[in-house]
Amino acid sequence: MYLRVSVTDRCNLRCTYCLPERARFAPDPAAPDEIDRLMAAVCAAAGVRKIRITGGEPTLAPALLQHIRTAAWLVPTVGMTSNGVLLAGMAGELRAAGLGRLNISLDAADAAGFRRATRRDRFAQVVEGIRAARAAGFAPLKLNAVATTDTDAPALARFAIAEGVHLRFIELMDIGEAHTGWAGRHVASAALRDRLAAAGLALREEPERDEPTSRVWTIPGVDPARTTLGFITTVSDPFCATCDRIRLSSRGRLHTCLFDERGTDLLAPLRAGDLAGLDAAIRRAVAAKAPPAHFRREGVMAGIGG
Repeated sequence: MYLRVSVTDRCNLRCTYCLPERARFAPDPAAPDEIDRLMAAVCAAAGVRKIRITGGEPTLAPALLQHIRTAAWLVPTVGMTSNGVLLAGMAGELRAAGLGRLNISLDAADAAGFRRATRRDRFAQVVEGIRAARAAGFAPLKLNAVATTDTDAPALARFAIAEGVHLRFIELMDIGEAHTGWAGRHVASAALRDRLAAAGLALREEPERDEPTSRVWTIPGVDPARTTLGFITTVSDPFCATCDRIRLSSRGRLHTCLFDERGTDLLAPLRAGDLAGLDAAIRRAVAAKAPPAHFRREGVMAGIGG
């Protein structure tokens, strides 16, 4: 199993598909020690082998290094997804704490596009964070771009090639803030590849490089050890049959699918000292994991950690 742990639902960006400008965050998040104890309980009950720390934006969590150390003690592989704004000053510490893999969200390859996508002027900081992460030894380093009709896919691909990082395009999902105009903004991965080809970026499909949730393509003439392009086809070609992801929210709820709105409350049995009940609740939830009835979620993406 692969566990994604949201250590905060707060964020310092306001991406148009994720958070409204005046976002409202959970008033009652789990305490840092509670998150770590729940993380350990889920790992023990569900046989977790990989943990990814998420948010909101995880670098805003005061106990982030503690969470990473706990995760590194629990499992062999620890990753994190960040928007990169604060990474430049933290990359070395994160690496030293036990973080092995890092994905950075980036939806545009220039300052103007970044502001349109995030409603903030932080592009230069994110580029600085990408370079600091690479200097700290994070390899492979991946960028995640949520694709919409406004996305300049060729520019992002060329940015990834220039920076020597891997790029993953994520299809826009019908979640929270993305509801408004979703059908008109969604772009299927096949259409993105057509855009890339039209811009002179021919791709070669490499099924042997595919990841559990990403179809990977290489770029002729570009070293695949440095840069590949991946497409996460949640909408156009769902991968539910091979999905082993479960999610622990910053409110202490376990979600067995990104589209699982309700989740299972793990905080109540933990606070009651009912460790047997906590273990049973985790096992029941994981055993009942199933594809969603509808690929739509009302709650905002930041509330579950993506």
